[in-house]
Parts: sequence; C-alpha cells; structure tokens
Amino acid sequence: MKENAIKFGWGDLALFACPCHIVLILPLLAGTTLGAYFAAHQTTVCLILGIIFVISILMIFKKANKQGKNDAAHDCCSVPGRKRGE
Repeated sequence: MKENAIKFGWGDLALFACPCHIVLILPLLAGTTLGAYFAAHQTTVCLILGIIFVISILMIFKKANKQGKNDAAHDCCSVPGRKRGE
C-alpha cells in the first residue's frame, strides 16, 4: 500500500512538473508572487520543472520495475515449474 502511495506521489509530481503544463499553471498562479516569478523567469522555471519531471518519471519506472519483480516471484496465479521426469 505504501509503495503504491509513493508511486502515485511521484506521478502527481510528474504531472505538475511537466514543462508543457506551464501554460495551465500560470493562470492559476496569477496575482501571486510565485506566478510573477514564473512569468518573469519562464526559461529557468521550464528548465527546473523539466529536471524535476525527468527525475519523477525515472522514479516511477524504478518503483514499477521493483514492484514488477516482487509480483512476478509471488504471483498467486503462477504455476510452479516442474522438473523433468516428474
């Protein structure tokens, strides 16, 4: 349960940090100090958000790969392998 919550947390961070969503975020932050900073320094903000986006996507894949390995070994539906001659 905790692993899924962490994975969804990284997914939410990736969603909000995606540089292509800056167009949607700016109107929501209009009139705030953060919105003024974003508007004044769009290149820097896009670069920082891009780095955060890439890191969060990598963490999602890392968590999914780790969970996939655990599920494959302990799958309730998997049939144990048989040795030859049995």
